[in-house]
Amino acid sequence: MTVLAVLPTSASIAPAQSLALGRRFLLASWTSDAGVDDHEGPIKPGIDSGAIRPPFTTLTLRTEWGGRRVLAILRAPQDPATPIHFIARDRVIAELRAESGTDALDPAGLLGSLDSAARLRVLRFLFDFACSTPVLRADAGFAALCRTLVLGLSPTPAPMTVRATAGGDLTLCSGALSARFGAVTGAVVVGPGAVGPAPFGVCVGDADPRRDRAIFDLLIDRALCAPGNLLVVLGANGVACRRFPAPPVPLPTLTDHLAARRDADAALRPYLLRGLARRGLSDPAAASAVGELQALAPLPRRQAADAKRPIGASLDLAVPTEDGGLFIAGWIHDPHGLAAGLTLHTPFGGERHLDRLVHRFPRADVAKLYGDAGIDRSGFIAHLPGAPEPAAALQVSAELRLASGGSIRLVPPPRPRAHADARAAVLGSLPPRFATPELLESVIAPAVAPLHAAHLATRGAPELVVFGERPAKPAVSVIIPLYRTLEFLRFQIASFATDPGMAGAELIFVLDSPEQRDEVVHLLHGFHGLYGLPMVLLVQSANFGYSAANNAGVADARAPRLLFLNSDVIPDRAGWLEPLVAALEARPGIGAPGIGAIGPKLLFDDDSLQHAGLYFERDLQGHWYNHHYFKGLPRDFAPACRARSVPGVTGACLLTTRAVYEAVGGFCEDYVIGDFEDSDLCLRIREAGLDIRYVPAVELYHLERRSIGRHQGYTRGVASEHNRWLHGRRWANQMADLMARPWEADDDRPAAKGRPAARAKASRAAKKQVIR
Repeated sequence: MTVLAVLPTSASIAPAQSLALGRRFLLASWTSDAGVDDHEGPIKPGIDSGAIRPPFTTLTLRTEWGGRRVLAILRAPQDPATPIHFIARDRVIAELRAESGTDALDPAGLLGSLDSAARLRVLRFLFDFACSTPVLRADAGFAALCRTLVLGLSPTPAPMTVRATAGGDLTLCSGALSARFGAVTGAVVVGPGAVGPAPFGVCVGDADPRRDRAIFDLLIDRALCAPGNLLVVLGANGVACRRFPAPPVPLPTLTDHLAARRDADAALRPYLLRGLARRGLSDPAAASAVGELQALAPLPRRQAADAKRPIGASLDLAVPTEDGGLFIAGWIHDPHGLAAGLTLHTPFGGERHLDRLVHRFPRADVAKLYGDAGIDRSGFIAHLPGAPEPAAALQVSAELRLASGGSIRLVPPPRPRAHADARAAVLGSLPPRFATPELLESVIAPAVAPLHAAHLATRGAPELVVFGERPAKPAVSVIIPLYRTLEFLRFQIASFATDPGMAGAELIFVLDSPEQRDEVVHLLHGFHGLYGLPMVLLVQSANFGYSAANNAGVADARAPRLLFLNSDVIPDRAGWLEPLVAALEARPGIGAPGIGAIGPKLLFDDDSLQHAGLYFERDLQGHWYNHHYFKGLPRDFAPACRARSVPGVTGACLLTTRAVYEAVGGFCEDYVIGDFEDSDLCLRIREAGLDIRYVPAVELYHLERRSIGRHQGYTRGVASEHNRWLHGRRWANQMADLMARPWEADDDRPAAKGRPAARAKASRAAKKQVIR
């Protein structure tokens, strides 16, 4: 039935007809000759008592016979008998009277005398208003109208194909469109009681000219693609209607489907990842699907490494971080200056531009590939800040932009999934000699810090394994981190077991390499059976670093005093613990001049000095480093045999109280793997106004750095340089103030009063020169 094309009864006012859209809205329509109602400007509805409040919208169309049809959606007045006026340019151009009825407009004839383009505009008009009006979307009457209009244009919709389950309650479907359909501008799902936009839109693949069609994919909730529901796809050149069939059982997973699908378009993967990531904010199953899709179906790596071409490039590493940053490393060989910059794309639609590579360094492998005899600086690293992504990104893609306007596509391998592995990859991305302070601050640290924090955030409570009966009130808790190195345990535990002074101490081992859990449990069980020595083992779920291991040990410790001891430190003789405790208790207290920490004399296995207190010194570039007094000199070197205050002591053997430890915040966990944490703790103890003492009467052997040397992330990267930079940035002023003091070899020897600063500096320099 066609909408009545009634000419207005007067020359100026057209009679309108209406149709109820749910309980709150009306669809009004009138048709007139173009010359009779050829107005311009917006049309507004009103009643005798005033304007009708929004929302309302109108659409004006040309009919096939040259007339003008106007559609208006507006709120229904509270009194159905109230006439409604439609006003343009301050005059009434149409009127809807009560006697016309609210259902006088025939839905089937609403599109009559309109061409295909105008019909598409009508559908878009209805769907756009519905999508922005939640109360209308959920109205069954409106849904029925939309269904009538759609089926009037497409009586036998083609079926969609249900492809795969996509995590949670999401499903992947696909269909086909004519190659002449044009760009898709919208997609709407029409159900029996509701109308709404397809939550993720559609993804249209490349057109197949041989079959005159293009495949499109649709990620949708399982409830929305129920059998009988319709999908309406709006395009630049038409409208397509598809119906949802009953899904096959069982459905493959999304990753299995993509692995088997050969015609998957390049746009499908980012479309799926963006949709799953958006849903993953509220649906854990969809969030898991994001990670699985990236891990199980990664993009194949792409690089340009052909020595015969004038330009080459590779993106070897790309690490997105949780704070939105992106670390990249790779190389570009561009002797002719063809490159104009890099554009990087994240899997969720993010885009970053890098127009200039600031941090360059040589790459011997690239120089060999291209046969460069000159200076090679093809390697680069960079950090690009940005907004956080909706989910964790594992792989990005990039385009090397050319000055001509072309581009070379680059795809790196996926970033390591584990945060610790990604952190190690960043630290290993360049030779340490190129890790300048500027590069550390602007590139390395912004990438390492969020990765390190994310790794620490994965910690749970460590596993507790107890051997024997723990002492109820130990005098000292001895906390010993373990990482890989176990060959010294038998000597260390044997020395403890034969030392009466250890009877009042509790032993807490913290294993930071959980893969050794069974081996360590077996060893400690055997040592307990052999010596009867009570022990505790805390097994961390991963290697969280020296500070985290010590802090975990403190959390389980029961004693008021804490001794931090390395696993490669062996006492020279029994009775070593009491003198340390006595020195600590000589001036107890939290405030000055109390003693905050104590450290002993440490020896190398050749009886030379390894540690007689810790001090700070700048190198030739002005960078602060930690040094040990008298390192390498004979064991009985006289200045090393005097008890004295020192700037700090090594964490290889450091005694403090729980009160001091808690007052200064424990070990700082910002440092990576294990370096500078002990001096950081000492500087915070010093900042609290407490003294730190060196006790030479206690001697232990320290087989230095045996554990950390086995950590690939440390030995192959720039972790030590990063830690040194972080330590220096935090404590440079405090270290300078400390080292300006005249540290004397003996506390009982008063410092010379009124010594000029220059003379004091020269005296200290001479002293250090002698002891080296």
